[in-house]
Amino acid sequence: MLLNRKRELHYLDTRHANRRAELVVLYGRRRVGKTSLVYHWVQGKPHLFFFATRDDSATLLQRFSLQIEEAAGRTPDSTFSYPNWESALRALTEAARQISETRQDRLVIVIDEFPRIVAAYPPIASYLQMVWDMELQHTNIFLILTGSLLSVMDQQILAHDAPLYLRYTWPYKLKPLTVADLSAFFPAYDANALIETYGILGGIPYNLISVDPERDLLTNVRNTILEPTGSLFNEVPLQLHLDMRGMDVPLYMRILRAIAQGAHTPSAIGQSAGLEGKNMNHYLQVLQELELVTARQPLERSPTTQKRWARYHLQDPFLRFWQRYVGPRQAELEIGHAQEALWHQIRLDMSQIVAPIWEQIAQWHLLDHADRGNLPTVSECGTWWNAKAQIDAVGVDRTNKVVIFGEARWRHEAFSQKDLDRLIERGFQWLLGTDSHWDVHHVIYARNVAPGVEDLAKQERTIHLFMPKDVVKT
Repeated sequence: MLLNRKRELHYLDTRHANRRAELVVLYGRRRVGKTSLVYHWVQGKPHLFFFATRDDSATLLQRFSLQIEEAAGRTPDSTFSYPNWESALRALTEAARQISETRQDRLVIVIDEFPRIVAAYPPIASYLQMVWDMELQHTNIFLILTGSLLSVMDQQILAHDAPLYLRYTWPYKLKPLTVADLSAFFPAYDANALIETYGILGGIPYNLISVDPERDLLTNVRNTILEPTGSLFNEVPLQLHLDMRGMDVPLYMRILRAIAQGAHTPSAIGQSAGLEGKNMNHYLQVLQELELVTARQPLERSPTTQKRWARYHLQDPFLRFWQRYVGPRQAELEIGHAQEALWHQIRLDMSQIVAPIWEQIAQWHLLDHADRGNLPTVSECGTWWNAKAQIDAVGVDRTNKVVIFGEARWRHEAFSQKDLDRLIERGFQWLLGTDSHWDVHHVIYARNVAPGVEDLAKQERTIHLFMPKDVVKT
């Protein structure tokens, strides 16, 4: 069963309804759910779903040939194969026209994990370009290419010099689920539990379906992440070895662990990872290309302001959690030691684990849902810092001179008037030096709020309050 991909299913339905030839490129991280999404969507439609395995070109071609024949309503001999990939791709034209004439419908072709065909037969993208230009674009075919290996998808399809550049009609990057999607996976969890679950498991569907929705989060952590028999115990090193074929995986693991444990500048990361003297910018660039690390810059008042050195953070909450807690003690965990002590440490650290993820959630909510909470709409959102202060979430609309300063607090202590005063003061530092009038708002994201602050948010136009239940139900 596919959970909470309504938006993406609607997008596919919209493209399918236009009846023109479509070449859809669906790409994204491993485990993000590309195969499940497309396989679910094609059910009930005339389709060919070809899953590319790690085989040689001849084996892939024969499997693809047989599926083309079956899609066209023919029953070929089990040894049948088109003589080459060009012939097989041209056969899609006939199959698409046959479905259109006999069933008054369009044929959906899915080539799942397209980079594997590229690896087995590198010219495939060029042949697809030729056949698309000459034949397929003149049918009503709906062709979907999916891929997890982002470098190959870029080189063969998305880059300006790629064979299929501008042949695609809709490139779509499938992203991890957001915290607002998790209630479909954990219907018994309250808002706080959903946010804490997202703070550990993130939004990768595989992680979410690997745990028991009828058990509480900490029990799932013990059984699924800390135990060697757990589904997620080895998930991070497994995926890194798949994504980093031919690279020095242990070296990159050290870098990721350093960031997870609090090092965020190149020099601090290099020192923590024991890589002093190494070109950290190169390694960090590779990790950014793999979408494991993101470089954050302070969101300044003026877009022309000189950027400070970036701070590097792990994009995925689960990667951050695993590298911080499981990776350093995996050898002990494998032999049945340290589970209990580490589990208790995680329980005590829960507020610290969730705090940086809550900041990211606040930024996402501020950008995507401000207008639903009586906040002005903003076009940019991020964080801001200088040598003296930091603001967790800053939303800006430069055209209309609107700025929103936000504090994300994931602590049991109530957010007080003093906390609000400090947020206002930090906002003044962001505004320092401007001679323009800005419409300034302040927003609080907190688990608990002092009664006086809650009353103020109800009375003042520029003070806004969001509790976990407000974010999760968005």
